Amino acid sequence: LYLNEYDTLRVSEHAAAHQQFLTQLAQTNGIVILSGITPWIPLEQGPKGILSITFDLPDFSQRLKIWQNTLKVQGIKLSKKEIESLAGRFRLTPNQITDVVITATNQAQLQTFNSSESNQPHTVLAVLDGLFAAARIQTRHILAKLAQHIEPRSHWNDLVLPEDAMTQLKEITAQHLHRETVLETWGFGRKLSYGKGINVLFAGSSGTGKTMAAEVLASQLGLDLFRIDLSGVVSKYIGETEKNLDKIFTAAENANAILFFDEADALFGKRSEVKDSH
Repeated sequence: LYLNEYDTLRVSEHAAAHQQFLTQLAQTNGIVILSGITPWIPLEQGPKGILSITFDLPDFSQRLKIWQNTLKVQGIKLSKKEIESLAGRFRLTPNQITDVVITATNQAQLQTFNSSESNQPHTVLAVLDGLFAAARIQTRHILAKLAQHIEPRSHWNDLVLPEDAMTQLKEITAQHLHRETVLETWGFGRKLSYGKGINVLFAGSSGTGKTMAAEVLASQLGLDLFRIDLSGVVSKYIGETEKNLDKIFTAAENANAILFFDEADALFGKRSEVKDSH
């Protein structure tokens, strides 16, 4: 038996059905394969001897080869730098990469057909923007239920900030653009057990450009931007805030997006005082 999407049973509202399933699973003599996103957690009352096999997403070098091969099959020629930008910015599975390339190719064909030059012999050319757009669609739905999707419309010229702040924003962009080179090619990723992401705190009064700055970063990097209103995530009930945040970060892990936590002050409190669940 191959049981797909096992995580569906593991939520609290299906606890009774899950327990019945585990009881039956413990009594079976055949081979049963459970497929899900989260790893197996040993239970005191349940089947024993479960083998947990992890299927990781392709790393940067593997993604690079998959992109190169898939683009070659579709007859799309991109520079090495352009392919590296796709492989570096989007953590996708081989099937997702194939879907991205085919979708972008079809979109390019449609645009050529609808253009005024459709009477001329056309060549299939999926431009980099089309590939980026198709790649964003692959994982956008993961966060769509938990956060507000913002379509970036701002660029560097729209920002009015001191020179030092502008330099920092451009350094953040550069850090993300070259992260695979530093972490993978140069090997620094093997030295870091955690903290490989980029976390930034935008501080300032309302209207000073915090949201616009986040839009600029998303626009420059070609990534989706999702806004989470923390005032709506924080709950007065103990444990609820943590659950809400866990859902967001779990969904964002492979969403290839920038998270913008608005009203972050809702989480800030004095550590010495235990009066709420913050």
